[in-house]
Formats: sequence, C-alpha cells, structure tokens
Amino acid sequence: FVANSTDLHIMDVSNPASPSLIGTYNNPGTAYGVTLSADGNTAFVADGSSGLQIIDVSNPASPSLTATLGTSGSAIDVILSADGNTAFVADRDSGLQIIDVSNKASPTLTATLNTSGSAYSVTLSADGNTAFVADGSNGLVIIDVSNPASPSLTGTYNTSGNAEDVALSADGNTAFVADRAHGLDIIDVSNPASPTLSGNLDTSSNAYKLKLSADGKTAFVADGGSGLQII
Repeated sequence: FVANSTDLHIMDVSNPASPSLIGTYNNPGTAYGVTLSADGNTAFVADGSSGLQIIDVSNPASPSLTATLGTSGSAIDVILSADGNTAFVADRDSGLQIIDVSNKASPTLTATLNTSGSAYSVTLSADGNTAFVADGSNGLVIIDVSNPASPSLTGTYNTSGNAEDVALSADGNTAFVADRAHGLDIIDVSNPASPTLSGNLDTSSNAYKLKLSADGKTAFVADGGSGLQII
C-alpha cells in the first residue's frame, strides 16, 4: 500500500521481483502516509490538506471511501493504536491530532496537541501510552497519550537538523530520528522526560525517512539524492 501523492496505490508484491499494480484510489489531497487496520481491510491515509481518509480495501482491486475527517493542518503521517480504535496523525503545523476511529464510517476528533514545530511523523510506544513525534525544526517531541482525550507534553530533544521521521527500538528505550541534513540521530528516551543524544551519523544527503530491521540492529534511511543508506 503506497501513498503516492494523488493516489493510494495497491501493489501485489507476492513476487518481489515483479510487483504489479492491483488497484488505485484517487485521493482528493496529497497522500503522504498510509497505515492498515490489523485485519488488512481498511487503509488510513494521511492526505495532506484533505486530512484523514479511511478507505475500504477489502477488495484491493476496487478500493472505496469509507469516511473522511478534515484536520486543521496538513496530514503527513498516521499510525493506529494496537486496538485499532484510535488514529494518531502528524498534522504538520497543527501538531498531533488524535482521532477516534472505532466507528470507521464516522471518525471524530478526540484531541489535539499543537507542537512547536511541524509534525512530520509519529510512532507509538509498545504500550500505546506515549507518542513520539518528529517535529521538524523542533526536533523530537514526546507526548503522554495514556488518556487520548488529554494528551500532554512529556519531553523534547531539539535535534541539530530538521526531524522528519522517527522509529523506536523494540524495548522503547531508543529513538532513531531521520534529521534531514544532520543525518541519523540516535536518542536515549529511557527517561522520556529527559531524552539525550546517544549518537549521530551524518549521511551524505538529507535523511527523510527510516525503518528499523526487526532485530533493531540495522537502520534503512531514505537519504534524498544519495539514495538508500544502510546503517
């Protein structure tokens, strides 16, 4: 499932050497990010100025709109709670939007925490009680979301670059931040109220997105003009 600017693209990758397009859904905004429900039947798309799009993909060849919820900023990234009932949206200049999607046909805004920077990416701790936001020029922002109706700021780490993406180690003690011109930042978040820099690798270009291997020992960084960096 690929957020492909104007469209959601659904790809058959059963043969990785020869992926093929199964279906598309034409989004009204700019599709920046996508995540799936646990059963794989629903796609949640961060659709820029059009907010959150909820799309039925139970028939991948013929996806259809279930619901839309406009956000106050520009939806760039989205992640779901473990139970699938809450969507957390990195909404650029409007910070973190928390949305009740327990009824997929009628999503409602639960709360907003307007961060100081531009929220580009969000991930959750394993217990779902803490959100980690890559907040652009404001660095890494850590938010207590144990009560989704009343999120509160826990801590921040002002990175040297522009925080674009964030991933967590399996134990939740380390955050990895794609920090644009500053490359990959590795941040100790074992004390979320007082995060500290553990290390940095300044990549060749601009680090925009990253993923961790399952064992957490390898980071794969989308690094602008220098392509894929494996660290």
